[in-house]
Amino acid sequence: MDSASLARLVESVGSYRHDSLMIIRHGHIVTEAYYAPYFAGIRHDLRSVTKSVVSTLVGIEVQRGELDNANHGILDLFSDKPHANDDDNKRAMTVQHLLDMTSGIKWLEKAYTPDETIMQMYRSPDRTAFVLDQPMSNAPGSQFYYNGGNPYLLSALITRKTGQSALDFARKELFAPLGITSEAWGRVDAQGVSDGEAGLYLSPHDMARIGYLYLHDGMWDGKQLIPPSWVERAKAGPVQASYGFHYGNLWWSLPEKGAYMARGRHSQLILVLPKLDIVAVTTGTLRDDEYYSVPRLIDDISRAVKSDTALPADPIAQSLLAASIRQAATERPSALGGTPELAKLVSGRTYRLDVNELHVKTFTLNFLDSDSSWVITTDSSRADRPEERFAGLMGLDGTFRKSPPANYGINAARGRWLNEHTFAIERRILGHGEVQTWSLTFDGNKVTVAFENTDGARAELHGEATE
Repeated sequence: MDSASLARLVESVGSYRHDSLMIIRHGHIVTEAYYAPYFAGIRHDLRSVTKSVVSTLVGIEVQRGELDNANHGILDLFSDKPHANDDDNKRAMTVQHLLDMTSGIKWLEKAYTPDETIMQMYRSPDRTAFVLDQPMSNAPGSQFYYNGGNPYLLSALITRKTGQSALDFARKELFAPLGITSEAWGRVDAQGVSDGEAGLYLSPHDMARIGYLYLHDGMWDGKQLIPPSWVERAKAGPVQASYGFHYGNLWWSLPEKGAYMARGRHSQLILVLPKLDIVAVTTGTLRDDEYYSVPRLIDDISRAVKSDTALPADPIAQSLLAASIRQAATERPSALGGTPELAKLVSGRTYRLDVNELHVKTFTLNFLDSDSSWVITTDSSRADRPEERFAGLMGLDGTFRKSPPANYGINAARGRWLNEHTFAIERRILGHGEVQTWSLTFDGNKVTVAFENTDGARAELHGEATE
């Protein structure tokens, strides 16, 4: 692969809000870039890449004989669970329909607003039963509709067949054989089921191991973990999906480009290019209206391939690639405004907020010559610990300041004055797909806080200084 082309690719990907880019060819890492403030070794929120891992676990069940085949009826597999809205369509629904997002379940999942089906599922005391209860909108297999209820049922099926959560099953049957050690997968629900539609965390290196398993038709270290036919369906994408993509076994594909992939919101990606013997991985925090298109990425990677054997040494091109990787790891400061006199007045003051949807109780800013910081307390609704405290450092020079690791990860934050009355903080937990912006506008003893994140959530909070 041409190092100069790869250098340009590292720079192009870095012009968006990516956290990492890794390209592997013929079993060798040819490019590995981490974009500041993210850095190597931090596991990343995979969002819907989780779905593709759940599919892999179902494939392992088929390979091991714990599930006879993917054409088994769903209601038969959950025959002891009462369900509403029974009809011929629901009785015709199979495991394969769930894997192909063609279950026919009536579902609404677009903006994650409270009234959407996906959010109703998460509020349900028995999420598996909730999905099984939903009415059918059309015959299974007749229409593609991407929804989180399908993989949730598959995760519940893994628990039913193995007696383990998807995470525990994955640790033994997938992660351990592949040498994956970075995994985290949130909490199981009241029935012991892991979230099948999202929630898995892996490092970019471990994401690449999943891709490499598929690149080699489900074989790892001489052992067939998933059937080759399982991989072939993911690769072929027999279902016409959206935006020109195909779909199969909870993997997306672009057959005309010889590519298939696991995709997650905010640019989480495991890309497999079998003809080029390439696996590529990206992670990021891109907004929904900003993206580095997958077809463009495939073309950019493909253009860098020049031969099936090693190219002659090119020290200049190699130095360009090394420089682009170093530049990626060097943070680019954001623009700064002046510091108003108000900063001295609000520094160290605690503002108590009215009851709000974010459950934030207080907000404190500390403007110091060094180690400026923010502190938030929230209502935990727990009797043993009614209040949670979150705190971290923040850079005032246009760059992120990282806080010491906490139990939920590494905070990175930077802040700047937008005008004489408004201070904005950009906060990340490294490895999370979400970026938060908190804009605090001060008016005497009062404060108005505007919150927004990359998931599209917005809120306005109001409060007053406590002293």
